[in-house]
Amino acid sequence: MPRVQQHRRRLPGSWFRTTTVQSHYRRSPALVPTIIAVVLGLVLLAVLIF
Repeated sequence: MPRVQQHRRRLPGSWFRTTTVQSHYRRSPALVPTIIAVVLGLVLLAVLIF
């Protein structure tokens, strides 16, 4: 995952206020749907087996 440098960004709903974002690793946008799909697959597999 790419590393994001510290930068300033606008606050949602505000034209002039900003906040400082610390450097962090950017999360993959497909991470949450992938986790949900894996959990649903495991549940479906457990239901079919038992």
